[in-house]
Amino acid sequence: MSPRLLARIATTLGLVSALVSPGCNGKDDALASAASAAESAIPDVPEPPADGPKLAAIAETTTIYERPATDSAQLGYLRAGAMVARAAQPFSKDGCPGGWYPIRPRGFVCVGEQATLDLSHPTLAVMKTLPRRDAPLPYAYVRSTGPAKLYVWDRSRGAAVREIGKLRARSRVAVVGSWNAMDPEGKMQRLAMTPAGQFVRADDFTDDEAPPFQGIEVNDEHKLPFAFVVKRGVRSWKIAKGEATKLVELEPLSVVDLTGKFRTLAGEKFWQTAEDKWVRHKDVTVVLKRHVYPDFANATQKWIDVSVVTGVMVLYQGKKPVFATLVSVGQERLGDPATSASTQLGTFAITAKHLTSSKPGTKPFDDTSDMQDVPWVQELSSGQSLHGAFWHSRFGVEHGPGNVQLSPADAARLFTWTDPPLPDGWHAVGSSARDEQKTIVLVRK
Repeated sequence: MSPRLLARIATTLGLVSALVSPGCNGKDDALASAASAAESAIPDVPEPPADGPKLAAIAETTTIYERPATDSAQLGYLRAGAMVARAAQPFSKDGCPGGWYPIRPRGFVCVGEQATLDLSHPTLAVMKTLPRRDAPLPYAYVRSTGPAKLYVWDRSRGAAVREIGKLRARSRVAVVGSWNAMDPEGKMQRLAMTPAGQFVRADDFTDDEAPPFQGIEVNDEHKLPFAFVVKRGVRSWKIAKGEATKLVELEPLSVVDLTGKFRTLAGEKFWQTAEDKWVRHKDVTVVLKRHVYPDFANATQKWIDVSVVTGVMVLYQGKKPVFATLVSVGQERLGDPATSASTQLGTFAITAKHLTSSKPGTKPFDDTSDMQDVPWVQELSSGQSLHGAFWHSRFGVEHGPGNVQLSPADAARLFTWTDPPLPDGWHAVGSSARDEQKTIVLVRK
């Protein structure tokens, strides 16, 4: 990887920007109001075909606007290396000499510092490791074995880097490539490159793997109620003549189908399994069938039910459960979310979705180490987020600083199910006020 090539990339990589929707200024004059309304109208342009010409992102954040103007609402963004289908001709060049191009499926991108029509651009050659959407983790991730330094390319020194920050021990970063370069002390180092165009010393990190846990589809084979085995050492039981006898040990994080029948022996509550065995209520996390539903649970409404006390998440469409899993919530669970590591209760909407994000919102992803490019992040109107967590496997047990954490496989499954969908090539999408229906998240005790 040549310094000249990295120079082109480094000049285009910027900081991740938030998805924001600027407000409108009122006009007293009727003619001015009419003109303003005309300017703010979304142009009616055909959706570019999927097999049409492409536009490529060459900045760490390439903004997608609702209208061909930088003061319009931001629909989402692309990341360096991504390509999307575009119109053959620009819609206009007002405020954008390179042209405002409609992209698929909606929105406009300005060709210039953030985007290019030149598919041989050197940034694309380096940023060719794009995130995967068909795997639990969109990138390869590594874990720091101790405190580590974070670098960027030092243009004044050729094939060299300069330090811009430090990472705590056990921090995680995504990696998309490598480079041999001089560190600030003048030593040649093998560096790993992150999707943001930053670097870490490869020797300071080790490979990391995602926990294997996955939730379960609710269908004819697995109907509610059922139970998750969260702890080790849990056994099934045989009940005969009013006495309970221990049977085989159950696999941790496995699922046990229940009949819905239960009985109490010597003060202990037991649930009957589909195999005519029994499990103790205190040993498992039971997911019951709902009989009371919130008012918004109509036939087409997608919504997510999160119980902070049990650490269970169930996906519903209307009154039909479709998926259930274990999640990790704030380690203080029902404490004051403004002052403690707990999860805020309430009914919220999903406001934005990021394929990966290093920006945690009101609650950190982890409070003991640094996490970059956390996968499958979905922002809530409360400021909290739903996201994948690959740095632990304590699902079903309170663990984190307040967000709702899922296994990577479950977070990916949730990400593809919720609205708004993330279009092909996009790295993030916001929930527009024009969206007809949003996915609702109910966080309760």
